[in-house]
Amino acid sequence: MRIILDTEKKTITVPWNYADKLDAINQIIKQGDGTKKYDFKSYLEEKWNECMADTDAHLKVAEKPAKRK
Repeated sequence: MRIILDTEKKTITVPWNYADKLDAINQIIKQGDGTKKYDFKSYLEEKWNECMADTDAHLKVAEKPAKRK
């Protein structure tokens, strides 16, 4: 799932069906006898913390844009 953090505008952009995707994730956890339940904030915080814990593996630098001809 692609989530965009814009530090200039201070916005987080999620897919239009983000709530549905969280419901599906929570349903899979429940079917596997798990007790964790994600909400909007907890899912983002967990993924952010996972990525920040190992930035060597998870930090991606975009390629330099090609010049227009």
